[in-house]
Amino acid sequence: MDPQRKVAAGPVAPSSLKSARKSFAVTNAFVRREDKKGEILTVHTSTPNVEHRSFHADQCQLYQGDVNLLSIINTNKDIMCCKYTEDVNDIALGFSDGTVRLFDCNNGNCSHTLVDDECRTYPGPVTGIKHRPVSKSHPVTNTLLTSYVNGYVKCWKYNYHQCLYTIREKRQTLGLCYHPRHSKFVTYGDDAILNMYDDETQTQERAFHSSGKRGTIDGHQSRIFACTFNPRSNHELVSGGWDDVVICWDARQPFATRYFVGVHMCGEGLDFDKPGKQILTCSWQDNDTIQIWDYGSCKLIDTIVPDGHPSKLYCGKFVPNTNLIVCGGSDGNMLRVVDYNLKLTECSIRYNPGAIYAFDYGTVRRKIKKVPDTYKRVNELHTVPRVAFVSGKKLQIVDFG
Repeated sequence: MDPQRKVAAGPVAPSSLKSARKSFAVTNAFVRREDKKGEILTVHTSTPNVEHRSFHADQCQLYQGDVNLLSIINTNKDIMCCKYTEDVNDIALGFSDGTVRLFDCNNGNCSHTLVDDECRTYPGPVTGIKHRPVSKSHPVTNTLLTSYVNGYVKCWKYNYHQCLYTIREKRQTLGLCYHPRHSKFVTYGDDAILNMYDDETQTQERAFHSSGKRGTIDGHQSRIFACTFNPRSNHELVSGGWDDVVICWDARQPFATRYFVGVHMCGEGLDFDKPGKQILTCSWQDNDTIQIWDYGSCKLIDTIVPDGHPSKLYCGKFVPNTNLIVCGGSDGNMLRVVDYNLKLTECSIRYNPGAIYAFDYGTVRRKIKKVPDTYKRVNELHTVPRVAFVSGKKLQIVDFG
């Protein structure tokens, strides 16, 4: 028997009333190219070969630290999520009307539009965009996997504007996450269940959910908004959501193995460090928004308060091979780079036109500056990749240092 949600769920992005007419299935579909260039209002892009500090186009924004604004794309629709392609030549944006558009990172032009008849008939905001992690066993495939609030999960061959397959879930699908090594992915939604699929066969392998035992926390009881795999394990993953509990799952166990409480997740604010021993949580709450936990014991290691500007966070990630975190949220609509060892904000962009729902890392293209011998602390900002983040109807790409 499927577990029933015990707490009342709040509002999420609206979906079409017609989207209730759906059932779990996998289908093949093809899409016609339809570029609505009129929906892209303005594009400002500095070429990668001639990088410079750009003038800030929005006078309401407040920049702190060495922030280099590289690109701005203004649209007339709300942007819900973003993701660089596997070769980092394009960036995909998911819009509130169910359309996915790819933009060339060099000139900012819209290169591909991904929408099919099903998305036009039953529109719903795009909740997640991912691609399979690139490795020797899984090279670049030019595909994107997208999820929608009306329960669709679609795989696109974006070079040909083709939908390879569609999975329909009987729920609001709020995001997805790929396995770091295998051709598997997990979707999660408002029914407090995580579904694991095989990407090659498009079949569901298992579902992660609570046992429903009274007084036992071994699964979620409300909407799930974040999930990530342990980079050092083939079987372990963690998830978080509205029930203020982060659950540690093991695919070899029927229910959750461990958990820790006090983290209210409303976006992709979960991340593992590279060794897979620590978990970063960026939560949408008044206090304790940035915390680092020990994965083995589920005990709190540290709470980071980097400055005097509180912000409820939707998203956050470790910066690989550094002591830095990038996170974004509402209440000031701030994106910031935080040194979690020194507990200070290195750079920030405040008063963006909307909350920071999502961001993604690009590449490190700036030259490493020589550190003077008299400099007491090595600045790691030059190792931070480019960050593309969405705020309201605007995409901005920045780098630091």
